[in-house]
Amino acid sequence: MAHIVSVLIVAPFLVTGLIYFIARKLYRHNRKAFHTAVNISTPFYMIAVVILLSQLFHVEVTGYLFILLLVMMMVIIFFQWKYNTEILFRKAFKLLWRICFLLFVFLYFVLIVYGIVYRIFFY
Repeated sequence: MAHIVSVLIVAPFLVTGLIYFIARKLYRHNRKAFHTAVNISTPFYMIAVVILLSQLFHVEVTGYLFILLLVMMMVIIFFQWKYNTEILFRKAFKLLWRICFLLFVFLYFVLIVYGIVYRIFFY
């Protein structure tokens, strides 16, 4: 069981694909299945990026991650207040969650490529 969990954490694209496949069979709508896969797999990408940063650079970034998420949420809420004068926390959290997915998928693949290149040339 521990091996399965570790693979899912280290390879979150497998989680995304698996959840998308299951959700597509359940919902029969590609868009809803995609959003479900994104929503469920975002924490896996966050954990994988933290693990990759720890392994590649020997740095703990968990605290910085929480601070980054809080700052991003504050910025989203500020702009929501500025343009709509009404703050909808559900909408703000949904936007934050989708931004986090995009950010951490990008960071995950950048760190994977960096790790591979570093191991090939400098190890």
